[in-house]
Amino acid sequence: MVFQNYALFPNMSVADNIAYGLKIQRLPRAEIAQRLDEVMHMVDLQGFGERRIDALSGGQKQRVALARAIAVRPKVLLFDEPLAALDAKLRDRLRIEIGQLLRKLGTTAVYVTHDQDEAMALGDRIAVMLGALRS
Repeated sequence: MVFQNYALFPNMSVADNIAYGLKIQRLPRAEIAQRLDEVMHMVDLQGFGERRIDALSGGQKQRVALARAIAVRPKVLLFDEPLAALDAKLRDRLRIEIGQLLRKLGTTAVYVTHDQDEAMALGDRIAVMLGALRS
């Protein structure tokens, strides 16, 4: 899952954030290192492994969150308004990058957004939900 607010661990480096799920899966160190290198390259974060999360821009934080999500090779990715907290220019650039990455990975994604342009740019199938759910 990729959240709007990144949901990164502030006490961990970029590399430790990305590798977290891989460590939980108890993968061998060599495989963790290989996947870490692979996904950092995919999201253009090479050389950022030792950086602290608070030293990153909003776009870099979102790339860390995306890398962490794809590192575990999920069958389905859930995006919950992942670009809402970013400025318009960065949002447009990351929208393109996320679209390219999803096509490259061939991973199914459910992408929640209020932005029609985002939905049209990224969606193969689009569902529109109107009204609030009430219990």
